[in-house]
Amino acid sequence: MFSLRNGSLLANALLVAIGAAAGAGVTVLLSPMMSDTDLRSQHRDAVPGGSPDRGQALTTPAPGGSSGEGKAGAPSLSSAMQEVDPQERSAMLRDAGAEAARQDPATALQVMQTISSEQDKLDYLRGIYSVWSDTDPIAALDYARTSLHAGTMRSESIGIAVNKWAARDARAAWMWADENLSGPLKDQALTDVMIGWTRRTPAAAAQWLSSTGYLSQPLIAATATTWAEQNALAAANWAASLTNADARRTAEVSVASQWSLQHPQEAAEHYAEAVSQPDGAALAAAIADIWGTTDPAATADWIRTLPAGPGRDEAAATLATVWAASDIEAATSWSTSLADASVRRQAITHIGTMWGAMEPDKALAWLDSQPRELATEGYAGAYNSWAATDPIGLRQWVDANPVAPSMDQARLSLADMLASSDIGASLVLANQLSTSRGRDDALARYYRAWRKTDDQSAQDWLATNWSTFSNSTQQRLTIEQYRPIVAR
Repeated sequence: MFSLRNGSLLANALLVAIGAAAGAGVTVLLSPMMSDTDLRSQHRDAVPGGSPDRGQALTTPAPGGSSGEGKAGAPSLSSAMQEVDPQERSAMLRDAGAEAARQDPATALQVMQTISSEQDKLDYLRGIYSVWSDTDPIAALDYARTSLHAGTMRSESIGIAVNKWAARDARAAWMWADENLSGPLKDQALTDVMIGWTRRTPAAAAQWLSSTGYLSQPLIAATATTWAEQNALAAANWAASLTNADARRTAEVSVASQWSLQHPQEAAEHYAEAVSQPDGAALAAAIADIWGTTDPAATADWIRTLPAGPGRDEAAATLATVWAASDIEAATSWSTSLADASVRRQAITHIGTMWGAMEPDKALAWLDSQPRELATEGYAGAYNSWAATDPIGLRQWVDANPVAPSMDQARLSLADMLASSDIGASLVLANQLSTSRGRDDALARYYRAWRKTDDQSAQDWLATNWSTFSNSTQQRLTIEQYRPIVAR
């Protein structure tokens, strides 16, 4: 075994922040069963005048109250600002903002401007909007849209307001968002409308969404998840009734995830047949992801009962990732106990990927102890994770070891990581691969990518290094020379 170098313990680098974009917003004719609201008749000035004296009163404890408490026992802004615990401070600021808004939203907004910390200001604003959105949603929304700067403050304020409004009058909230917003802000607001409506009358909200034929995944997921919080079985029945396959899959996965948070065994039993179908992998992964976080051993027992197929493989892969993140020894012990080669391969691959980001030395040593035919993808995952979390460490280790088949994956993983920032280094690493086919494939791939971004530099590199290449490499790169390139 070559000498290994410990990688950085940056496990969080494995966590991928995946943002989901909603479908394009559309104007929809809403059901007549919802009450019609004259929006303009509700409108009033977004920020009525407030007095400085009143603003001062909102920042200090009420006379006769306990220290640090405002009206009705709510904490004052001054007491909240003195709290050092971040979570408690956040809660106190929200309570202080809510109490201030009950007295006068305009003055509460003026007081908010005196807060220097952006996070503290956001927490205080959340409290204001939790109350203001109930009493005058149009004024609250108009202020958010016109007076709050773009970013978290504006988007969260609008979300709170339309959510609360939708619980009382979904049509009015939807129409306001549809007419006054655009882009991602509009899509998120419409999603918040569905959440608010579903929380109040889930069957009516879900029935309306189904009737529109609107297939936005965020809207479907929000409705399914919110309904499942209250009645998972009813939400599951609605999801199963959807005629569009993509919409049905989105709704079922959302229900299964939420149901698994509450009663994972029930969710697993309900979807037992569905996860065994050829298209049941996403559903199985959703259950394993949630259940594996709270009770990985029980999740492993459930996976053993599943028939062979994509659902079982995906559930095993998901459990391996979740379990390895919390207890690597238990996860590796479980993987060893797996009799089915396909399931064990999935477990080894995902454990290696997760462990490689945290302790590459130990991950590679463990992979060396596994059956070679089952560990190939695990090596790739471990090296990819090491390259992502500690490319300098991997580069030092690669440079310290000679060219050999066992080092090819490490060089490829590092080359892929460096390709966007140092394509020349990627080409050097590709030229060090131990097999002619692997070397030619990698050189051709990086050379083609370089031509798309900087064709002249790529051509200069080729001319400079041409004489050092083998015949097979020269032939492969000649083919690349004649391929049309579409610059990015």
